[in-house]
Amino acid sequence: MDIRITIIQAVMTALQGRVTNETANIVQDVLTLQLNSYEVQERCTEVAVVDTGPEKILKKYIATKRIEGIADSTLKRYGDENLKLIQFLRKPLPEITTYDLRFYLSYRRQQGNVSNRTLDGIRRCYSSFFGWLAAEGLINHNPCAALAQIKYRKTVKKPYSAVELERIRKACESIRDLALVDFLYSTGCRVSEAVRMNVEDVDFERMECRVLGKGNKERIVYLSPVAAMHLQEYLDRRKDTEECLFEGWKGRRITKNGIEALIRRLGVSANVDNAHPHRFRRTLATNLLDRGMNIQDVAQILGHADLKTTQVYCYISQSNVRAAYQKYAA
Repeated sequence: MDIRITIIQAVMTALQGRVTNETANIVQDVLTLQLNSYEVQERCTEVAVVDTGPEKILKKYIATKRIEGIADSTLKRYGDENLKLIQFLRKPLPEITTYDLRFYLSYRRQQGNVSNRTLDGIRRCYSSFFGWLAAEGLINHNPCAALAQIKYRKTVKKPYSAVELERIRKACESIRDLALVDFLYSTGCRVSEAVRMNVEDVDFERMECRVLGKGNKERIVYLSPVAAMHLQEYLDRRKDTEECLFEGWKGRRITKNGIEALIRRLGVSANVDNAHPHRFRRTLATNLLDRGMNIQDVAQILGHADLKTTQVYCYISQSNVRAAYQKYAA
């Protein structure tokens, strides 16, 4: 590995949790630009000791993925799951085999009563880490290459019905709650994206919003006329000068947990089962496809790089399948 990359990774690891992501990105960019003008060579001495322990390498992996723009929540899961594996096996990374991984996954299933769906998510964490180790030349063989996907029963996740959406709207006790509900549905934003939104990100004239999504990728989402009206009314009633789009406790920026708790409360009041913010996103995708929007355009709105992800989000109603069959099979 280029020693300059190693230096940048070491600095980013040291800054982890101590500065904001924005500051960390600035430091990373400055180091990358400055070190580009130099040829850097590692000083070798007989007493030099290089820390190549698994935990240290895991930190370098997380730092590398952070540079690539992976979301902090994803990085935390990658770090937590791979650290549990390392601490359980207590083996040098090059000595970890496919059998070791299968054994540990079986152990997790028995000890923690973990579902196959969760286990496959854990497997993907290992796949990312060991794939990186192999690509960096830190191991000769990727033990995850022979680790097959863990099959699990995929349940159909239904969107909100029109009646359920209306019930949730009527359950809102404040203009902020109503504005937030309409915003989540009309834009299809992830909860984390809604939390980061600022007032300046909204263009009411064009009825669109600038959103910073996964991997720090920016995209444009749109407001329905009703959502724009409620959002404007909410902002007009606010007396503060905070930059955040939605306020939470004591006028501070609303949190992910705050939005999730609010939607759960609204679901209880509206007698709507399984009410959670991400379901608005699924509902928008399903409705857009049902009404004829191209799946590529839906993927663009949702911020999906892979159309397969968009297809998973969309619930295909049996009545639509029946109508299509009658139209084309006759």
